[in-house]
Amino acid sequence: MTDIVFNPTFKHVAWVDNRDRVAASGQNGFNVRFDSIQRDLEALSSVVRQVDVGLKAAGQRPTVERKLTLAPAFTPLSPAKAWVLDRNGVAARTSSLDASAQGLLAVTPPDGGRLGKLRATGVNSGNASLTIALYRAPLADAANREVLAQLDCTGAFGDARDVAQDKNRVDMSVYRYFITAALSSATDSDTIFVSSVQLSYFTE
Repeated sequence: MTDIVFNPTFKHVAWVDNRDRVAASGQNGFNVRFDSIQRDLEALSSVVRQVDVGLKAAGQRPTVERKLTLAPAFTPLSPAKAWVLDRNGVAARTSSLDASAQGLLAVTPPDGGRLGKLRATGVNSGNASLTIALYRAPLADAANREVLAQLDCTGAFGDARDVAQDKNRVDMSVYRYFITAALSSATDSDTIFVSSVQLSYFTE
């Protein structure tokens, strides 16, 4: 960074009683002196602006994207069929005969942060409907949930979806946050599992 300096140009030359005469023009007149003072003040103003910009830049923290990766340990939602964790730590159907399954995963993003993307990885080999969604719900009205991002998972999935920008600011004093995984219309020949759920967010 370039050094910020100020070099004044005005040098006061003292007047002498009974010798110097007050004058507007001339080398020692008021005009020359005040012009020099004005140029110094303008230069000083420019330096102050540079200092202000530098101080603000030093006080700002860069926006950093972070990722919260979660094991898909979905809590069962009664009376629906549950997801279970297999020996590999991935969420799968309790039985291959289960055509549906539903579960919920509570998440605690950092208060005041800004949510970025919802991502899930896994496989849905058939024509079953598998939806993974991020919600928030007011603490005082739990039934009034709002979807923030939704993934429609088919094949070997792993794409991310942006969180709605008008709802991405985390406010833990007002909302709770959770992710759901809903499966329907699966057949016994389908390979279906969720290996991870990931939520990205920004801190400022």
